[in-house]
Amino acid sequence: MKAKFLFLFLLLLAAYGYGQDGVSKPDSLVRTRKNVVKFLPVNLPFNSLSFEYERKFNAKNSFIIGVGIPSPQPFASKFNLTSSDNKISNDEFGVLAIRAAYRHYTGHHLNPSGFYISPYLKYQKFDIKADNYRTKNGTTHYNEHYEINANTMSLGFQLGYQFLIAKTVAIDLYFLGIEAGLANATAVINTTDTGFIDDVYSGVNDNIADFPSFLRDKITVTKGTSKVDVKASSVPFPWLRSGISIGIAF
Repeated sequence: MKAKFLFLFLLLLAAYGYGQDGVSKPDSLVRTRKNVVKFLPVNLPFNSLSFEYERKFNAKNSFIIGVGIPSPQPFASKFNLTSSDNKISNDEFGVLAIRAAYRHYTGHHLNPSGFYISPYLKYQKFDIKADNYRTKNGTTHYNEHYEINANTMSLGFQLGYQFLIAKTVAIDLYFLGIEAGLANATAVINTTDTGFIDDVYSGVNDNIADFPSFLRDKITVTKGTSKVDVKASSVPFPWLRSGISIGIAF
């Protein structure tokens, strides 16, 4: 429902933008398309319904705003996380994303097509929760409940090529996208059996010990009576961005 509402909103926004330009060349037989509404299927595996709106404001430059709507879905079976010692259930994972980009086309086309370079700013929010029914020593059982929230802010630089089919359907091939940013995260692990809180605490610290030092130094772990809190602040990260989007040009 949220995705349909957003798509309708972008269509109305694009229609408004086109209406502002429709009277500029009444005698022209060729209609200039300065607006594109796009869908990004490559983000579906990350449980995000992603759309973009591009507005071209002159022959070489445009502005893009993108929104990814979280669509929480189970993830344990997708990544094969369940084993004989760990049975994950009630798992959900979704991503909210907002991206703003400036795009400069290298050619000189009235329509939004050609090779381009594009710096951008991106915000993402990850929400994860799951229950883990854990077996220890083959006989002892206890349950862990995980809630993880993370957000990232990053700057990136993108290369790509966009072309139009039948002057209406836009295919955007974006590649060689390099970005870097900072991540903040909090995780709470609750256990139904307080007698195993030391095991949970040790397990978290053992996993963090495998991280590089520049990551370990950004993470703190505290232990309570029945829960373990993990906090990561200003963790630097690199990322690569590439994929394809499909849209309608107006």
